[in-house]
Amino acid sequence: MDQTLKYLQDKFLEERKEMEQFISQGSLKDIAEYAKLCGIIQGLDRALGFVSDLATRMEHDEDE
Repeated sequence: MDQTLKYLQDKFLEERKEMEQFISQGSLKDIAEYAKLCGIIQGLDRALGFVSDLATRMEHDEDE
């Protein structure tokens, strides 16, 4: 995997872990805050998928 993509992947995973820890601590104010954090996690998961897809495409292009 390209170093730039690896950096993005690591940052997205780090941010996701922070969101999960915040939720698990039970310090959310209300359901709206919970929903917001779940949305952020979903967005990070999508971004991770895009990074993975791009890495695969780049590796495939290098093989040609």
